[in-house]
Amino acid sequence: MSIKEAGKLSVLDRVMKGEITAAEGAKRLSMSKRHIFRLKAKIKATDISSLTHGNRQRKPGNVLPEEIRAMVRDRGTNEYRGASYSHISELLERNENIKISGKSVSRILKAAGVENKHSHKAPKKYRSRTRRKRLGELVQIDASPFDWLERGEEYSLHGAIDDATGRVLSLWLEKNECARGYLKVLEGLLRQWGVPGAIYSDRHTIFFSPKTDKLTEEDEFEGRQAPFTRYGLSLHLLGIEHIAARSPQAKGRIERLWETCQRRLVVEMRVAGIQTIEEANDFLPRYLERHNSLFAVEAAEERTDFLPCPEPEKLKLVLGSRDERKASAGSEISWRGRKYQLADSRGTIILLGKKESVTVICAMDDSLYALRTHDANGPVYELVPFVRTGKEEKAKKQALNKGEEDKTPQSPSQDHPWRGTWKRKPARRPYYDDLDSLEEPMEDSVTVVYGVKVS
Repeated sequence: MSIKEAGKLSVLDRVMKGEITAAEGAKRLSMSKRHIFRLKAKIKATDISSLTHGNRQRKPGNVLPEEIRAMVRDRGTNEYRGASYSHISELLERNENIKISGKSVSRILKAAGVENKHSHKAPKKYRSRTRRKRLGELVQIDASPFDWLERGEEYSLHGAIDDATGRVLSLWLEKNECARGYLKVLEGLLRQWGVPGAIYSDRHTIFFSPKTDKLTEEDEFEGRQAPFTRYGLSLHLLGIEHIAARSPQAKGRIERLWETCQRRLVVEMRVAGIQTIEEANDFLPRYLERHNSLFAVEAAEERTDFLPCPEPEKLKLVLGSRDERKASAGSEISWRGRKYQLADSRGTIILLGKKESVTVICAMDDSLYALRTHDANGPVYELVPFVRTGKEEKAKKQALNKGEEDKTPQSPSQDHPWRGTWKRKPARRPYYDDLDSLEEPMEDSVTVVYGVKVS
């Protein structure tokens, strides 16, 4: 069972125990209350395997064929260019006998990069958003560049704050705003509090990929507009809803936090004698206790929306980076200039099919693991370096085992004559353009011809 399905099971378990109502569980899982009752009945009748969706790996029936999508893109960029989406829909139905809604035309042309100059946007208006009711229901994350160490150099403080209570859940300092800083914040949040219901962030490329033209088959099947980033994939595996803010004011609670930290945290670290990033990251948990005791408020409801954190070994895989590789005929894969093989817990090398897909997972501590892509929920393997043993190496090992002298041919040293050039340059003969330039006077019986004395 995947981590996302395990989270669903945890919510249903709370509903079945009476800790939360069916309506609350339905809201937490984004489904109807009637479906909650249906899932409860399935679990009682069979087992937890009934949580697996019946339409998994099945193509939806309302997906538009690629031929129609291609026609919409072609007409929208040629004959029907400049028309609104609703007008294009009318033209397709009248001229091509294709009935398609304006919303579908909008999605297809926006994915193709076609702008609509007829769209009318209302003026932006901001108003204070009410807090969420429970701890862990919504967590805001962001980073702030500032001279935190008072060294005349900016560093980026990454943080997460709970929307319901204003409690700072995790902080981490890095040289620049980066995925590692946000993953460290997420790791501290998960280990101390658990899995939140949703995370609210800006539209940085760390969270949302701009490469909309590089979708995999799975991305297209699930209707994504862009592939997952490393951070987005971690949230997806944990079952956390990822909400994108359209303005800094939308996540004003964490924006206000940075103003407070720039006034207070800098002084606190100065008093504590913090000089390096490592010392600052060790100090930040102690600062959080004092900060939350002053500024955190009580949630409207006592119950929490945090779910249990995954086991440490699973959490390490969830937060790691993932790369797809193809196996060669020798059951090895290439990753970052080196070759590796898959090994199980007993050290046995796993044989792979030629061009079989393997998912390489690099954890945050640089340890390497691998999953066979066709069995994503299967066992996790370790990656061991692949060493090619030639005939000379085998002969050397056999000789050493027998106690014989090593007769492996040695390469010549750098100053060996063999390494020199075989071409020898002829000795240069002196030549004088001006005979008067000779320092020694020449005898009368000696004639100089082209710089050579001839008697």
